[in-house]
Amino acid sequence: PKPSTLSTASQPLPPDMPAAVVASSAAAPRKQTARQEPAPVEMTTQKIRDQIPAHYFKQNHWKSIGYLCRDLAQSAVTAAVMWYAVLPAAAAISAAFGGNAVATGLAYFVAWNLYAYVQGLNWTGIWVLAHECGHRAFSPSVAVNDAFGMVLHSALLVPYHSWRISHGNHHKHTNHLEKDTVFVPETVDKKALAAREAFTESPIASVAWIVIMLTLGWPGYLIANMAGQKYDRRASHFEPTSPLFRVTERPDVVKSDIGLLVMLGVLGFAASEFGLANVALWYGMPYLWVNAWLVFITYLQHSDVRIPHYTPDQWNFVRGALSTVDRDFSPVLNWWLHHINDSHVVHHLFSTMPFYNAIEVTRKYIKPIVGEHYVEDSRPLRTSLWESWTKCRVVAPHEGVAYFKQ
Repeated sequence: PKPSTLSTASQPLPPDMPAAVVASSAAAPRKQTARQEPAPVEMTTQKIRDQIPAHYFKQNHWKSIGYLCRDLAQSAVTAAVMWYAVLPAAAAISAAFGGNAVATGLAYFVAWNLYAYVQGLNWTGIWVLAHECGHRAFSPSVAVNDAFGMVLHSALLVPYHSWRISHGNHHKHTNHLEKDTVFVPETVDKKALAAREAFTESPIASVAWIVIMLTLGWPGYLIANMAGQKYDRRASHFEPTSPLFRVTERPDVVKSDIGLLVMLGVLGFAASEFGLANVALWYGMPYLWVNAWLVFITYLQHSDVRIPHYTPDQWNFVRGALSTVDRDFSPVLNWWLHHINDSHVVHHLFSTMPFYNAIEVTRKYIKPIVGEHYVEDSRPLRTSLWESWTKCRVVAPHEGVAYFKQ
């Protein structure tokens, strides 16, 4: 690989790092807007892996279960604080204003939205661990991965095996214009692009579409393959005969559907016992936040003006894996979300590597190893989202490499 153009001077280099990697790490910072050039064909996953200590590639299900216990404990504490402290406080505010409808409504509105936001983060962490299961990174045992993954993802209304399969295909063909399965950009001519800009690129329209993406994007993708690869027939994660799956994978799709039906039954029973409104408040609102976080995270990982997409003749696995972005969400959110957002490049290179090791490899090794082909972003999230939405709409292929049309 070319010498690095990323500065790692502020990060101590591990003593076991190969000399060639250390030598490549003392270069000038890279401009935020610089386009990522295609990685050389000589850069392979094996050559990258050879420069990373072997112990980082080992899964430990006890360590993973420890993180799951952390998330479950946070979820329980959040619910307890809501029940024993926040709701009584809202009731006290209502009483202080003599039951005034506006004051009461505002107090409970703030209380329930605060709960939903915090619980949504807790459950997104659980979602990430189920995602680890799908990649066989939670445990060295396939059975353990599938058992935990099925329960955790079904609890969040995700078809575990169905999404595991389609997501695995995304990893196998990241940024391949004809085979990637999600966030596939459109290729349009200049006239079509001009007509679209007139309708969709006003600030008001952009905000509206962002809201739609964050609220309906995830169920839309699961149900109707929204923003996915185009097929000649209907593609759904709930249909065993969908073009998303091979014939041999259909039984796993059925298992996933059964898992969802069981969870819907649990929610239906809860609604009959405690009321639909309570289920909507305690489960539904955090669930919507999980969906929003999932789309927000993955959209920003794969939408950036610097990263290219490739036609079949120019694509290879390493080029696709490196055409993703590590984004810093803040120390608190990075920790809360198990670093799914700021160790994504390593995750795409080595998807079976546990997340708790992927972040260490990101910080210690990957930047100097892949050099200028590593893309990251530490700007405010609203800035990154707005830039990606307004500038990452369609691509213009040129000699097999397609950058977003500015």
